[in-house]
Amino acid sequence: MKRTYKQVVLITTLIFITHILSFGQGTRYTGPYTPSGPIVWNGVDNKIISGLSFTKLNQDNIQLWECSNITIKNCKFSKSAYKAITAENAKNLLIEDCVFDSVADGVLVNSHNGNPFNGGTCSGVKVTHNYFKNIIGGWPGHHAVQFAGVNGGGGNQVNYNSFESIHLQSHVDDIVSLFKSYGSVNDSIQIIGNWFRGGDYNAENHTGGAITVGDNGGAYVLVKNNILVNVVGGGIGNAGGSNIVFENNILFQDRATANPANQTAGLIMYNFDEGKIDCSSNTIRNNRVYYSTTNGNLLNIQANSNCGPIAGLETNISDPTLSASILPQNIAKAKGITTETEPVVVPTNTLYKIYPNPVFGKSIVITFENPGNEKISIYNLNGQMIVDQSISSNRTEINTSNLIAGIYLLKISKDNKTLEVRKIRVG
Repeated sequence: MKRTYKQVVLITTLIFITHILSFGQGTRYTGPYTPSGPIVWNGVDNKIISGLSFTKLNQDNIQLWECSNITIKNCKFSKSAYKAITAENAKNLLIEDCVFDSVADGVLVNSHNGNPFNGGTCSGVKVTHNYFKNIIGGWPGHHAVQFAGVNGGGGNQVNYNSFESIHLQSHVDDIVSLFKSYGSVNDSIQIIGNWFRGGDYNAENHTGGAITVGDNGGAYVLVKNNILVNVVGGGIGNAGGSNIVFENNILFQDRATANPANQTAGLIMYNFDEGKIDCSSNTIRNNRVYYSTTNGNLLNIQANSNCGPIAGLETNISDPTLSASILPQNIAKAKGITTETEPVVVPTNTLYKIYPNPVFGKSIVITFENPGNEKISIYNLNGQMIVDQSISSNRTEINTSNLIAGIYLLKISKDNKTLEVRKIRVG
C-alpha cells in the first residue's frame, strides 16, 4: 500500500563547513620580490620564474610562445596597461602564488591552430593560489584569467584563487573566462574553490560576470565550491557550452551594490549563439544563492530553454541567511589549512538535537539542554519564510504537515546570530 505520510530527512549536518580546503584561497607567498624587466620566451622548456616583480612595464610582462613545463610562482605584477602573462600553445604551465594588482589583464592562455606545436592547443594549464586585484583593461575582452582554445586536456584548472574588485578602481569584462575551451568526459576543466568579491557596473558592460564558461562553445567544465560576494554583474554563467556543471557554489548580491540598470542573475544558462553551437546536458545543483536587484527582487537562477533541460534545479536553495560576511575581510593571502565559508558560531558540544533522522510523521522535534531566546526559521527554495517559531522549552515540535514535498532550509538563531543552518527534505 502506498504511504501518504510525509518524511523529513536531514540532508547535511553543518552546512557552514561546506569547503575544506588544503591551503585556503589566495597567494601563500608575500615576498620578497626582485625587480625584473619583461620576459619573452619562444620554444623554451623546463624553466621556473620565481620571486620577481614586474611594475609599470610598457609591454606584456611575461610572454611565452610554444613553451613546455614552465612554472611561474611567487611573482608580483602591478600597475601595467598591458597583460601580466600571455602563453600561446602552452603545455604544462603552472602559475601559482602570484599577485596581480592593477594590470590590464592577468593571465591569457590561448591556442593558435596555425602552429603545430602541442597540436595547436594548450594542455596541463593550472592557475592556482593567486590573488587578483583590480583588473583595469576594461570591456570588452579584459579578464583576470582567460582560457581561449584550451582543449588539450591534462587537468586544466583555475582553482583556489582570490579575485577582488574595488569600487571605481577596476574595469573588467568577465573576471574568469573560458572561450572555446573544452574538457572531456574524464578530464573536465576545473574552476574550483575560488573567492570573488566586488565588481563595478559600467555603462559599456551589461553582460560580464564573475565566471563565464561556454563562450562561443565549450564542454565538460566543472564550476564548484566557489564563493561570490557583490560582484555586481552576473555571477556564474554558461554562454553556450554543453556538459557544464555548476555545483555547491555560494553567491550573494546585496541590493545596495546591484547593477542599477541591468542586474543579471546569479546562475545563468543561456545560449548566446543559438543555432550555431550546442548548449545541452547541463547541470545546476546544490548551490546557495541570494542575488538581489536594486529594487529588492531576486534573480537567483536564469535557466533559458535554449540550453535544453537543466538537471538539478530543484536542489538549489534561495538562502536569505547569506550576507557579505561569508568571505573574510582579507582574501589576499591563504591563511591556513581549513577555511570556513560561513561566519556561524556553533558550540563545541552542540546543545540541541534535531530528530529523529530520518523523521517519519508530520513534525520535526528539536531538543535543547538550556533554551534561551533561540528562534527556529524554515525557508523554502524561493527564500520565503514558512516557519518562524521561538524556543520556549527543552523540547520543541514543529508541525510539517502543511509543507509541500521538497527541500527546505532550517535555521536556528539567537540574538540575530546564526547558530546552525541545515537542509531538510520533506516528502
